[in-house]
Amino acid sequence: MNEFIEFRNHIYDCDRNYVYPLLFLDNYINKNEPINSRESILIKRIRTIMNIECKNILKEKDINELCSFLGDNPYIDRIIIDTILKFFDDNNKKVFEKNIKSIFLENKYNNQKLYHILDLCIECNLELIDYKDILFILDQYKLDLSILSNLLDYIGFFKKDGVKDYLYKLLKLDYPDNIKLQILNVLVDLLPTEKIDYSFMRENIRHERNDMFYDSYIHFLNAKLEFNQQGISILQSMFYGDFENSGKGNNGGLAVLLKDLGDEITKDSRVSFVITITIIDEINKPFISYYGEKHIFARLPIYLDKSIPDLFIKRELYIKRYIASFLKKVGIEPDIFHIRYLDNASKAVAQISKDLNKKLVFTLTPDPHRNMFDTTGHLRELSFDQLIEKLNKIKIGDELIYKCDSIVGIGGKVVEKELQIYFPQFKEKNINKKLKMLGEGIHLEQLINDKNTNIYSSEFMELNKKNKSFFEKPIILNVGRLSIQKGQIELLKAWSSSRLSQTHNLLLIGGDLEKPSIEENLVISFFKVYLEKHPEFKGRFIHKGAMSNESIRLLEKNIIKIDLDLPHIYLCSSLKEEFGIAILEAMSKGFLTIGPIKGGVKTYIKNGYNGFLIDTRNWETIGKESEKYIYYSKINKDKFKRIQAAGQKTVRENFSMKKIANEFLTFYLSLKGVKTDEV
Repeated sequence: MNEFIEFRNHIYDCDRNYVYPLLFLDNYINKNEPINSRESILIKRIRTIMNIECKNILKEKDINELCSFLGDNPYIDRIIIDTILKFFDDNNKKVFEKNIKSIFLENKYNNQKLYHILDLCIECNLELIDYKDILFILDQYKLDLSILSNLLDYIGFFKKDGVKDYLYKLLKLDYPDNIKLQILNVLVDLLPTEKIDYSFMRENIRHERNDMFYDSYIHFLNAKLEFNQQGISILQSMFYGDFENSGKGNNGGLAVLLKDLGDEITKDSRVSFVITITIIDEINKPFISYYGEKHIFARLPIYLDKSIPDLFIKRELYIKRYIASFLKKVGIEPDIFHIRYLDNASKAVAQISKDLNKKLVFTLTPDPHRNMFDTTGHLRELSFDQLIEKLNKIKIGDELIYKCDSIVGIGGKVVEKELQIYFPQFKEKNINKKLKMLGEGIHLEQLINDKNTNIYSSEFMELNKKNKSFFEKPIILNVGRLSIQKGQIELLKAWSSSRLSQTHNLLLIGGDLEKPSIEENLVISFFKVYLEKHPEFKGRFIHKGAMSNESIRLLEKNIIKIDLDLPHIYLCSSLKEEFGIAILEAMSKGFLTIGPIKGGVKTYIKNGYNGFLIDTRNWETIGKESEKYIYYSKINKDKFKRIQAAGQKTVRENFSMKKIANEFLTFYLSLKGVKTDEV
């Protein structure tokens, strides 16, 4: 029996889902290594918080205790703040005011506690910090960008215009663009437009890398955007990546899907607009881009603290306030909010939808659930920090299942059954009826401008020119962002250590080669060192940086034209894929596809019929199982071609973007109560 699944079922059978993380933590710790004193204190605090929450009321002793705990751990801070906001009312307002004032008077705070106090003041409308303290904090913490950002939010929220001169001085400091833009926002909120010194702003904020964003942002601040609101309107949140940075950083297949889905849905006259939002760090593209007349893509310049592995845990409430303010400024209240991750940014968007009394759609996946145990079903050995990070995501999923109006599962019956295994809430009829299984899809024929065709073809020509013999052998292709989870390191080791390197050359595409992230740099460095140790593979393994989706698909088209004895292979080495847009794209071009058995790929790849599924947990399994299908399955060239053709047929009949967009649109319209014929 799977220990993780068994424990989840046990808890929910007991109708005690609100204490699930704590009970799981207790159960896990009892089975594993002793914990240290710090962890013991944190667990004791979680118990105290949960006991307080169970009372459904906050007494003065409880409030004092919760405030005293703040500032020691980002995940526990999140639980504390959520608990306070859940039970805050006029009856305990004075106790909170007393606590916060004493914290300031007695200087009983570290920077983390101060950050959350500012959050509480804004969320609870407690104007408790005077000008003297504001200026002191600005001066003392002007290099702590998280506190600075929250204090700027406080200044704008409570209209503290007495500090505007200090804000102008801050703009002269060497801050990131997103902080400077927030200062600009606050000044715009505090002062009439005609009193803003825009020449000063331009001089101290705008530069050659952000000029496009800055100009469009200033236009946004000074011109009212108008949106047609005759039909339904949909907001879809992304938060990871950019439509125009495919394969770079954390930018994966979701960006391709949401762009194409939004573009296709907005062709229908019953849709007024789709707005897709993301959070950006590199401010080098327009603030708002339009894809067609009705698909709007907004790049939100929200500062995130990169020193914290979980970027959103601390900034949840600020993200919520920023997006709510943005929607108010553009004068729109989307009818439907669609979120797609178990993270605190998605939780923030969910709260906005409920504050506006709008419909909330939640795409649910069992992640990290399926990674909480090993192949034998026993709980994985995780550090305390790893465990509490995963439990936070599980807790968010459990909360959103009840908060949302509808749940989307990506895939067919296999994935639906998997969701019901990992989420025992589906035993409840009112939860089970929320579930709608939908697919994802791709444009079967990318529209490529004739004038750009030669440019995109040059990707193939360039590779061919630099490595004249590279395409004389069949290719193993892998496309996607560079990540440990995506398995490119394991794929290189599997290829070089198996028979695959004798028959195929390896082409990996993905990653930002100009400004690699820490994780990208780790993978790129591995490639370099590995080739130095194994020079025999130089010229036979190529890593190329991220390319546009259009150029990748044309490159695939060029590769597949080369007919050799063995098939060209698209090998997805990810530990798991929830669906796999890049896999579908390669299938559509005729590659023999090999994908991970873990995740949603198994809903459309059937072994030996239209592709193959393998265990991708490490290089040994990737190499061994790929060899089994390519060399030892007695499949000849004609049979491989039939499998490849079946893959193309699978995509054509089931995963065209037009078909998928119609399914999503029918779903959205029905959720809004619009009668429509089923597709």
